Formats: sequence, structure tokens, C-alpha cells
Amino acid sequence: MVRVFIETYGCTLNQADSDILRALVQERHQVVLNEDESDLVILNTCTVKGTTENKIFSKIESLSKKFVVCGCMDAERIRKFAPKAPIVGTSSLNSINDAIEDALLGKATIYKKPESKDPLPKLLTAPIMRVPINDGCLSSCNFCQTKLSRPYLRSYYPKTIASWINKSVRAGAREIQLTSMDSGAYGRDIKTNLIELLDLIIKDDSSTRAEEEYFIRLGMLNPNHAKQMLPDIIRIFKNRKFYKFLHIPVQAGSEKVVREMNRDHTVSDFVDIAAALRTEFPEFVISTDIIVGYPTETRDDFEKTLTLLRNVRPDIINISRFSPRPGTVAQRLKQIPTQELKQRSRETAALSHEIRSQSRRTLIGREYTILITESYPDFRGRNIYYQQVVVPEFKGKLGEKVRVKIVDADQNSLFGEIIE
Repeated sequence: MVRVFIETYGCTLNQADSDILRALVQERHQVVLNEDESDLVILNTCTVKGTTENKIFSKIESLSKKFVVCGCMDAERIRKFAPKAPIVGTSSLNSINDAIEDALLGKATIYKKPESKDPLPKLLTAPIMRVPINDGCLSSCNFCQTKLSRPYLRSYYPKTIASWINKSVRAGAREIQLTSMDSGAYGRDIKTNLIELLDLIIKDDSSTRAEEEYFIRLGMLNPNHAKQMLPDIIRIFKNRKFYKFLHIPVQAGSEKVVREMNRDHTVSDFVDIAAALRTEFPEFVISTDIIVGYPTETRDDFEKTLTLLRNVRPDIINISRFSPRPGTVAQRLKQIPTQELKQRSRETAALSHEIRSQSRRTLIGREYTILITESYPDFRGRNIYYQQVVVPEFKGKLGEKVRVKIVDADQNSLFGEIIE
């Protein structure tokens, strides 16, 4: 039996894949939580940002023990840094134990056969459970390399998703994170759709037999899908199970740049969605992504992005300084000078900080019920709007709820005082 440590980079979907990997590895080996205690390391990689990729390459160069590489990183690029490591593609997780044996024998195999993940086991985690609903998407954005590693839309069947939720709630999960590259694309390959899935989850009462309430965070939803299904999305969010939170990536505030990115939506779509959600739910939390310095972005285009952020005031702004990803259309374009990229990043980050700080300060004095999901360094959890609240006085357990009054705030968190 080999002691295996799994290190995960990137998004919640990658983390959900690692939960599958852990369950599979445990069938033959021992999964450890500390790399120093391991005999072998599995690196579940991400390719969205160049900085993350560089960290992974540095990690590979520093490893002195056997390892397997999984995830979104391109096999040819991995081979330059890890000529002897087995590689497992995102659709071949079931081969992980074979890859471990290969690594121990020094065989540099590559597993890329597309296989269904529905029958695979999944580690049940509490109080948070990550439930993937689909791999891949229906878009072809010019900057995205993840599309190359997850090229096809592969949706999990509704019964599989419902089963994972039911089992995890019975095992103590109180927050369910539905994860995806684009949840709006769910089901198009299996003759269903996201709304039908969410309605099924709402109506399925088998998980409530655990006699505990749980909450659902809907994963990233591209604006083109969100706009199309907006009335149903609003109806879904009225259900008490759902956090009033949505990640809607707009990427830029210039309609011209959004078209040149080959996005399937307009900036106006994003504005309309945010307005509709906040009309129905005044405190609804909007999270979005901004790519600063796309190659065709002029200074005027960039100013439009800042104007969009000032007008919509997203609660969470994930900022990425553009980096050309290998194999993408955007890699072949003339790049913006580094100094200008840095300047635009600084300006966007400063505005984001201002928006976040002002937004959180307005919540001081409000009262919320908090689901406690973390314990280090202080107990903290989420309110119904998925805002993080630190509750230093809490003495209970993860997965419990507590009523608090917000007494302070900073850029990242609210701070609550227990009131009952």
C-alpha cells in the first residue's frame, strides 16, 4: 500500500475531481493529508493562468519522489518538465490507480481515453460538498486553454447528482457547491437542462431525511445562458435552499472586446442580469471575472470596463491580468506592453477594493443566520447571500447555524457578534 498525497490547483471543478481521485485511490492505497508523509504525489493541475502554470512547473522540478500529473495541463507541456511521469487526463480519472503503479515502475504512460464519470465513487466531505454537474462547455473563447483540455460537454446524469447530494447530506454536508465550467450548458448533451436539474433537486426530498437543512451554491453561469433562462433562474433563487449568489463572468466592459474574445454574450446581457437579480433580491451577491489587458483592448476599452464596474458594483471581482495561453487564438495576437498591463491591473484592483469595502461597510448592523463551515483561524461561515462572516465567539461545531449581528467589516469578510 502506497501513501498518496493529492495537491490540487485551480477551480472548484478541479477540487471536485480531486474528491473523485481520493475515493478511487483509497480503494487500493492510503491517502494522506501531509505531503511529507507521502510516498507519491498526485498533482491535479490548472492551466487558466500562466502564474499558476509556473507554480506547477516549479513544484514538479522540486519533487524528489514519484508523482502522477492529472488535470487540465497539456500533456506535451508536462513532458518538457516531467518526462517520466504518468499523465491522467480529465476524462480518464478511473485510470488513476494504474497510473500510480506506472509511476512506481518508472513508466511514462498517458491516459486520455474519454470515460463517463457517473459510475465513479466520490469522497463525501462535510460540512461542504463539491458536486460536479458537467465537464466542458459550449463556448469557444479565444483566450481559454481549459477548453482544449475539457473539449466536450459531458453532463452527469441527474440521478447521479441527486444521489451525491443525498449521500453527502446524510454524511453531514450542509453546503452543496454545484460546480461546472459553465452550469448554463448543463444537460444539452443528454437532452435536459439546468433548470430541469435544479427543479429536480428542489423537489427531491430524499436528502432531507437527514432532518437537517442544507444550502446550495450554484456554480459559474455564463451570461448568455443566464439571460436566456433568467425568469426561471429568479424562480429557482426564491427557494430557501439556494444561496442568493451567482458567479457571472463578463470579462470586459467593452462590447468590442467581448466580441473579439469570441464570447457568446454582450456586456448589456450582464448588466440586465445583475439588475434583474437585485430587483428581486436587493442584497443579491454578484461575482464576476475581468480579464485586464486582452490584446485588442485599447485604453478607451479599458475605461469602459472601469465604468461598468462602477455602475454595476459587483460584490466580488476576480481580476486576471491577461497572459497568452498556448494553443489559443489570443496567443497569436500582438500583446499589450507589460508596464501597461500592470498599470491597468493596479487600477482595476484599486477600484475592486473600493467597491468591496464600501459594500461591506453598508452591512454593519444587519442580522443574519450563519452556516458555520470553517474553523481556522476563527470560526466563520456564510449568510444566505454567501458572504463570509467571521464569528470569533462561536463555540459549536462545523455545520451548525448561529444568529449574528454584523459589527465590523473589511475587504474580505464581515464580522459577527452572536445574538442568540
